[in-house]
Amino acid sequence: MFPSLNFILEYLTELFHSGFATSSINVHRSMLSMTLEPIEGHKIGEHPLVVQLLKGCYNVKPPQPRYNSLWDPEVVLCYFSSLGPNDGLSLTLLSRKLAMLLALATISRVAEICSILYKSIKFSHSAVSFSFSRLKKSQHSGPLQSYVLPRFEGVNCPVACLEAYLSATKEFRSNDNGTLFLSVRRPHNPILSSTLGHWLKASLKDAGFNEFSAHSVRGAAASSAVSKGVSLKLVMESANWKRESTFNRFYNRQLNSVPNAVLTQTSSR
Repeated sequence: MFPSLNFILEYLTELFHSGFATSSINVHRSMLSMTLEPIEGHKIGEHPLVVQLLKGCYNVKPPQPRYNSLWDPEVVLCYFSSLGPNDGLSLTLLSRKLAMLLALATISRVAEICSILYKSIKFSHSAVSFSFSRLKKSQHSGPLQSYVLPRFEGVNCPVACLEAYLSATKEFRSNDNGTLFLSVRRPHNPILSSTLGHWLKASLKDAGFNEFSAHSVRGAAASSAVSKGVSLKLVMESANWKRESTFNRFYNRQLNSVPNAVLTQTSSR
């Protein structure tokens, strides 16, 4: 015997009063839609009363941004500069640095950075191009996302760092059909996005930002770009955001630097 509509509404309401976010309640709604028979000619998740209930949950407790302010990418870049040339870095530090530079330059999610195709990487005298092996989260059609990053002077150039990384990992690659990033430990298999997320978080911690997650990189990169005069349209296209309100509500934040004592500590390593 399947539960009644009233039982389902009470169940979803109880989730809300128990502190579940609207997004989590929506997951339960989808599960009910997939496992239960339609009611009154509607799938559970599309029944007008269920839709109305979820709208009410959203209006009463709309999703909130995780951070009120974000870290300044310039501080992280200053930390990387203090480490010296790329060819003098351990594979661990070089991997972390490249992951962060690409995440900042492309304003992409961790899973997307992790999916960069090795065979798609093409260098020229002035730039590098590469493609992802998966669609971006909000992309439902069209070609895989590609990027072109220009070359510039300095140890924090993503192109130079990528060249150094490919040179350091050349002997570990058995073919060119895999992804860019490899584990720093033998047998140097392609990494999961969770590993790349740990790399990003480790770099933030080493630069003095202990409270931020890997996901914060997108917001910090986008906020920094806009504050420096990059057009909002270009930033949204790079991050694949469709609505300006998404950026302003969840990602556009004031950038904070760390105390000078922390900078001195990291620079002296």
